[in-house]
Amino acid sequence: MAFKPIFNAFEKKPLSQYFRGGKNVGGLTTLRDNFTIPTWLMFGALLQGLLSFLPYRNIMLVAPVALIILYKSAVALLQTFGLLKNPYMDGVIPQRTAILYANAHNQHSTPGGDEVCAILLASRSNHPLGMFAPGFKEVGERFTWMTKEMEKSPTEHGFLGASTWINSGDRGYSSEVMVIIYFESMHHLHTYAHGTRHTETMQWWQANADKLKHVGIMHEVFAAPKHSWEGIYVNYHPTGLGATFKEVEVDGVKKWASPLVEGKGKLTYSKGRMGRKFDEEKEWTAFEKTMGEADGRY
Repeated sequence: MAFKPIFNAFEKKPLSQYFRGGKNVGGLTTLRDNFTIPTWLMFGALLQGLLSFLPYRNIMLVAPVALIILYKSAVALLQTFGLLKNPYMDGVIPQRTAILYANAHNQHSTPGGDEVCAILLASRSNHPLGMFAPGFKEVGERFTWMTKEMEKSPTEHGFLGASTWINSGDRGYSSEVMVIIYFESMHHLHTYAHGTRHTETMQWWQANADKLKHVGIMHEVFAAPKHSWEGIYVNYHPTGLGATFKEVEVDGVKKWASPLVEGKGKLTYSKGRMGRKFDEEKEWTAFEKTMGEADGRY
């Protein structure tokens, strides 16, 4: 049985989630996370204090802040009532979708039919200067350096995609920054790890380790064999595995297929999305009562 893909195959591989925000988004996000809220408030107070040296001091102290707050409030209200476009809905797929990689001929028919491997790479600055600490920038640049190489030759490296995340659970600032990279198999991951770029990076780290004791790095690897992984998204933009792509062939032409398909039928169930056997009548009766006519709503 073939499942209906959300997107037609792409002529050119879309950028991985890691790169979609452009050069500035990651840097600005890290900068924003680098300082505590009181520190940011002090920056604002300092800037406002500097404005007091300009002519019309009272107006200059209040007017800029008041105008910005008024503008942002007006935009939020207009977006809420549908008079302006809501940019937060850009890219959102307003239905239930699931993950199912196409085969070499772009057929989405076997849930969980491929091996998937993910590596979680993270770094953190434990220095008073945070992201400005010696060596921290170089660590990030080498992460990006390796990811760019895989992005340029994805099929060669078995590279499916990558995304970046910030751990906000244990610190309020200077948080852990993580990159998740998805590979077609553990073999592809190990092959890349033993290649030139990664070897050079590890040699650089070892040569500078004594100077980088304030920089933490880590990785975790998860290799999921066939029928041991799944994904479900409701009213969500493509993210994680849903933002990856695999090279396929359509009428003799190489294209790039998204794994997102309509989350209907047996893809309603976790076991079904993994391609495992299950009893649909007894699988999750409480869920069926809650969903009602799932196909009608999604």
